[in-house]
Amino acid sequence: MEIIAPMNYAFARWLVVIVILIANTPGTYADQPDNEIWPVAVAKNGFSLSQCDTILADFAPIKLALGENQALYTYLNMTQFFPHQQVSRTGEVKSLMKKLRPKLGKVRVVTELGNLSFQEMIAHPKSRVQGIIVLHQGNIVFESYPGMRASDSHLWWSLAKVITGLIVEQLIHENKLDPTQKIAHYLPEFSASAWAEISVQNILDMASGIDAVDTAKDYVDPTSGIGRLISAEGILASTTGQTTIAHNQALKLMHSHAEPGLRYEYSSANTNILALLIEALSNKRYADVVQERVWSKIGAEADALLGLSPDGRAIAHGMFASRLRDLGRFGLLYTPAGGDEATLPGAVLNKITDLKSNQHYQNAPEAAENALSKLGERPVNALSQWDALFSDGDLFKSGFDGQALYVSPSRDVVIAMFSTSKNKSAYAYLRAIAKQFPLNAARPKSG
Repeated sequence: MEIIAPMNYAFARWLVVIVILIANTPGTYADQPDNEIWPVAVAKNGFSLSQCDTILADFAPIKLALGENQALYTYLNMTQFFPHQQVSRTGEVKSLMKKLRPKLGKVRVVTELGNLSFQEMIAHPKSRVQGIIVLHQGNIVFESYPGMRASDSHLWWSLAKVITGLIVEQLIHENKLDPTQKIAHYLPEFSASAWAEISVQNILDMASGIDAVDTAKDYVDPTSGIGRLISAEGILASTTGQTTIAHNQALKLMHSHAEPGLRYEYSSANTNILALLIEALSNKRYADVVQERVWSKIGAEADALLGLSPDGRAIAHGMFASRLRDLGRFGLLYTPAGGDEATLPGAVLNKITDLKSNQHYQNAPEAAENALSKLGERPVNALSQWDALFSDGDLFKSGFDGQALYVSPSRDVVIAMFSTSKNKSAYAYLRAIAKQFPLNAARPKSG
């Protein structure tokens, strides 16, 4: 979900526009500020009854864009505000042994917050990091919860897109899905829509050419492609008196504005189309497929939650919540320590980390530039719903308000983070932390 959106690289810039729009629109929620901005430690210590009452009495989805008290509370309690479907854990819990490396906390990076160590950045009031974990060879080497409890389930936002991408890649690998086939072949109800002649692969790689790019301006415009979808999901109410339409109808009304496959353009609509495709091929609800193909395979310690639109459709592009350690366990699928050939075959990982299949990404230099500004290095590609692929094969995915999943298959490292932050300085530490470990992890064999 997204205004509640992703943090695609350019999105950080666009989000500022949303906040400005809210703050400068007469009669909006910005005219009714909270008395104070709570530190993230409030969530770790537990919200008081009066704090809960304040949030519940004044809740409005648009206020989540401000990243303040409502976001802090809501990201940990989404089921109080949106319908959800449970994604059950099964099987043995994957043990995560602690082999802490305190020196990681001393890694220093210069950001707009200053020349701070990793530990200092986490504790900085403007970073608003709520939880962060670093895994190496399947062991916990660093873990901190300044703004949540280890047992809390936190919203992933757009980190959820890579679950969709993984399932589509599984189906392709199993020859149950032809990536070159047009979407209307699998979703005939979209035959009269702009999606009809777009290939599965182009949608998977954010190169559909659909005019529903995630931008702040279009999010708050209920007549735009992405704005209409966000309204249909119940995330934003129409301010023009328009009647909200159904989720699938919002997708069908979208238009094409570019040739498919030509250019990387980040759109949450792509992910939701893929979720519908997964449902059509499996004849099961999306959450059930996630449970069967992913969540039951990672050794999760707790159930996850998937948000639904008012008409019961999966908000696959972002409204997914879990514990931090379980996000880390998901990331382990992409590493030697946690790799599972049945869930993530080596051939699929090789495809996701292909440094050469990048013409669509080369045609979108601003995406790489924005990644460079946030992570300190320019990526070379972005495939299968990931935000960035670096030259050493490392993968990065971001989510609205500073969520992050960073995976280094070659170093056997996973970094997972939850936050409520407009400041993205924490991203600059991800590669620096990963590079503390040697490049000695073998890539999985193709299969």
